[in-house]
Amino acid sequence: MIYTITLNPSLDRVIWVDEIKTDDSIRIIQEKHYAGGKGIDVSRVIKTLGGDTTATGFLGSFTGLHLEGLLINEGVTCDFIRIAEETRSNVIVFNNKSEEHIAFNSKGPEVTPYDIACLFNKINNLNIIPSTVILGGSLPKGVNPNVYAQIIHTFKQKKIKVALDADNEAFKLGIKEIPFLIKPNSHEFARLIGYMPQNESEFIKAGQELIKRGIEIIIISRGAQGLIIFNDSEAFIIKPPKVEVKSTIGSGDSTLAAFLYGYEQGKSLSECGIMGAAAGTSTAMSPGVELVDLKDYNNLLDKIECERL
Repeated sequence: MIYTITLNPSLDRVIWVDEIKTDDSIRIIQEKHYAGGKGIDVSRVIKTLGGDTTATGFLGSFTGLHLEGLLINEGVTCDFIRIAEETRSNVIVFNNKSEEHIAFNSKGPEVTPYDIACLFNKINNLNIIPSTVILGGSLPKGVNPNVYAQIIHTFKQKKIKVALDADNEAFKLGIKEIPFLIKPNSHEFARLIGYMPQNESEFIKAGQELIKRGIEIIIISRGAQGLIIFNDSEAFIIKPPKVEVKSTIGSGDSTLAAFLYGYEQGKSLSECGIMGAAAGTSTAMSPGVELVDLKDYNNLLDKIECERL
């Protein structure tokens, strides 16, 4: 079972309009609500692919209940912690005329020391022990950037693998506790190491320094350029076919979900990478903040290129 932790979930309100014009009334053509956040996206995709997952994190007030209800309707097992302040809402507006979108992302609620203590009490007393835990996303107000490192340490004490998908200070501090897997995009990886590698070999060379510290697998996502995936003995460039991209929101989360779903099944590194690329590409082909379409995902599996370095 894969356990996901999202400390700053969001209720994503997605709106479609014909055109965005200033100083004028704009009619909404369509509106949908989705449960959002890195870990939550991972849980949703794993459930779509047929895996077993539980999502946890902080939820508050009516928005939090709405988000949880959306997840329950998708069949995701929920184990959230209730907080006093309201879960954040993001607004994403898709402009049909320009085929562009604008995202308004709120900071989210303030989390208290009591809430943090409840989180650690929960992860120290889990009824079902997961095989892997995924941490990721932004941190709400009141949470120290060192929290991911502390969570990783807690799970490692229990011999549970942790995958980390974060950015900036929380990412740098989390890596010090040596998660088993990290999945930055190219820009997040560049911020981590202090410069932008110019080719695949430079990415791998820089990543091997982290592998030497004990991180087992590194996945670097690069949009249409595909994935660089490597461990201490293998490295692969995995490229998706050219597709019509409707929205890249959630593609990285979908990649991580499918990769770990394959890993749970004992697939090889390259097979997991192909599954990840197919899921990420399927999400990019989907409108709004829709995630993996199972039919597209299965059709893409045979179209992913995998080159061993």
